[in-house]
Amino acid sequence: MKVKEIDSKYGFEETVSILQKAVEENGLKVISIIDAQANLKRAGIEIKGNKILEVFHPKLAKEVFEKDLRAGIIPPVRIYIYEENNSVHVAVQNAADLFSQYNGLTELAQKVDEMLSNISATVSK
Repeated sequence: MKVKEIDSKYGFEETVSILQKAVEENGLKVISIIDAQANLKRAGIEIKGNKILEVFHPKLAKEVFEKDLRAGIIPPVRIYIYEENNSVHVAVQNAADLFSQYNGLTELAQKVDEMLSNISATVSK
């Protein structure tokens, strides 16, 4: 699977906050947030900042279902934010790659990838 990776010019929490706002401003919704740092802490394991934003939009999901119901396994797409080596990194899934095996979703995938690119650009160095 293809993933676009960038370094953030902000700290971890600020990066997460900016990305969440950018998701909404670019026509997507944050469906869920997976906080691996908090989850591991409950198991007694310490790691640096580590969150996944799962993003999509109900109107886009409707379009996915209408084009190829089997593609319903794909949404939401993920934006992974993590701290490593004193830097904050952002990895973004590639929608075109994710939807490539399904019928009629090329245009939608390109639209989502453009949205994701705009979102990640808000924190890019």
